[in-house]
Amino acid sequence: MHSRLVKGLVRGLMLAAIGLGFGCSTFTLTSAPAADIYENDEKIGRTPYSFNLMSGERTLQLRRYGYVEEQVVVSSLDKKRLHFDLQWIGKTRLDSQPPGAKVVRIADGKELGTTPCSLYLASPDRVVLSLRGFHSVERDLTPNRSYKVELKSKSGFKSTFYKDIMFTSEQGSVQIYDRVAGERIGITPARLNVEAGAALEYRLPGYKSEFDLISRNAPHRIQIKLQPVTRVTLTGPQGAEVYRAGGIEKLGTIPYVVEVEGSAMFEIKKEGFYDRSVAVAASSPQRLQVELKEIPYKTIQTDPPGGDVYRLGGLEKLGTAPFKTIVEGERVFEIKKKGYESSVVGMGPSSPKSLNVPLSPVQRDDPDAAAIGTLDSESIESF
Repeated sequence: MHSRLVKGLVRGLMLAAIGLGFGCSTFTLTSAPAADIYENDEKIGRTPYSFNLMSGERTLQLRRYGYVEEQVVVSSLDKKRLHFDLQWIGKTRLDSQPPGAKVVRIADGKELGTTPCSLYLASPDRVVLSLRGFHSVERDLTPNRSYKVELKSKSGFKSTFYKDIMFTSEQGSVQIYDRVAGERIGITPARLNVEAGAALEYRLPGYKSEFDLISRNAPHRIQIKLQPVTRVTLTGPQGAEVYRAGGIEKLGTIPYVVEVEGSAMFEIKKEGFYDRSVAVAASSPQRLQVELKEIPYKTIQTDPPGGDVYRLGGLEKLGTAPFKTIVEGERVFEIKKKGYESSVVGMGPSSPKSLNVPLSPVQRDDPDAAAIGTLDSESIESF
């Protein structure tokens, strides 16, 4: 046991001597803001981070969500304290001449966009730009920088199939799409080499999309002017809901803004009111007030409770008080309850929403009336 201890001490002293001989150094790595530290894609710590390095070098990565990854190569000759200010991930702008080139990441073949485009890169990347009729170009991208790539046309292709057109618009950044490919090929102002016979679509939020067919005789400058989309604000009773025609798909709650390119039908609903259909067209006013008709519900209550409500004549029972019904015109009801005299009441649209009908007990010397109730007179009380 003593011999092993001695050997261990000797070995430790030898390693310490070797470390001193080769210049073992302690490094401290800091960053703003704090970031996770990776080595060979394995997380090893977080800044501030201290480590020893006897010789050679280490390659580390500083990573934090929303910031550009920082790659750090540390050698034994570097300063002992290393600090890095991390950059926010901003736009990496990529343009091509001509525009409309497809941008694909080489590492995994993922399509990132179509020039001109803005990419959000967390680390350097390598992409290839390709456009029909032009030679493909590979390019290394560094985050938060701008690039413009010149594409060289294949021999004879451009003059035969493509037309050089400048697209402009005074309405803002109109997006230009190739309808066949379903891809965006530019944003105004844009100079594009467009294939003769190409079907284009012009899009701008708040405006109606328009379509264009590019012929060999198309002008070299196209001014795009789109028609604005009609916006109508539907207003009405608070809490009313807006549905697409048919009343199945709920769109929102009053006040509700609808965008109309032609015409459309909507349904307005609210509990206690009749549904109403509304037509909205390009000629509609900017604010459309929707009036809903209240359903004329009336409630019959009896004192004491539990009186049966009949249609006049006492043959057809409608329900038991409290009884709720719709009264759109003049209606007459007969109220019955065992042991009480029958009562006849009339109700109309102007009647109160709740009507309380007092019932009178039958006289004890009238056993038949006590059993089934009776009507003493033919007079009708109206409320």
